[in-house]
Amino acid sequence: MHDLIDAGMVETIRNSGNMATGLPPRVEILDKHGLPYDREAENVIVSGCQILYLLPHMLSSLARVLDAGGFSYTFLSREYCCGNYLYRPAIAARDDAAMAACRELSKEFVALNLLAAKELGAKRLVIFCSPCYPIYKHAFPGEDIVFYPVAMAEAMDKTVYESQVDYYAGCYRLHRRFSPVPMDLESTEEVFSRLQGLEVHRIDAPRCCYKPEGAAHIAASVTTSTLVTICTGCYGQALASLPEGSGIEVLMLPELVERSL
Repeated sequence: MHDLIDAGMVETIRNSGNMATGLPPRVEILDKHGLPYDREAENVIVSGCQILYLLPHMLSSLARVLDAGGFSYTFLSREYCCGNYLYRPAIAARDDAAMAACRELSKEFVALNLLAAKELGAKRLVIFCSPCYPIYKHAFPGEDIVFYPVAMAEAMDKTVYESQVDYYAGCYRLHRRFSPVPMDLESTEEVFSRLQGLEVHRIDAPRCCYKPEGAAHIAASVTTSTLVTICTGCYGQALASLPEGSGIEVLMLPELVERSL
């Protein structure tokens, strides 16, 4: 194994599916939030290695949107991390050999989730975690793998929802280092188009929101009382960048759509 790859993390993923030890049982959280798992379905939702544990309410909102549209889906009781945290030292070192080794490991882990999905009769993976999306698409370009707004748009009818929001799509500079696969931003626009009466002010991303100037740009660009994101990383940075007492609500896309139901 390449010296820049954390061998301990690799073994943890292989043994548990998780990128770190000490995380609560996945099934326990799925049960607590009423999220279906391991049932026959046409789509498997890939939550990502952190989101189910840290932000389960976002997945609950997504599930309610999909349920309202009669969308066929399930989660997995055991989901393998795609290994995106393994890439960070290789990216910092600009080491092509280490990057190639990381991508081979990702292919190993993603294959396990694909196999589990196909055993449930699923024909497609729906990726909720934005760093997972380009890694999955690069590992298996021939498989049907989509970003979660695609599923949301399929589950939605056109509905009147008169409101004004700011929208920060994100920059995805780190994601482009994971793989050359571009992020799917068009599917979010399809979701917005189904909310008739929604006015969207789009905030650009001249710098990554993990940079102080990027976070400051978001805070200075908000024009409404609601800021919508599609990336959980951007969601966290937006919450942190907004001044205390601003009265601005930060929502992930499923939370916004759920309000239109």
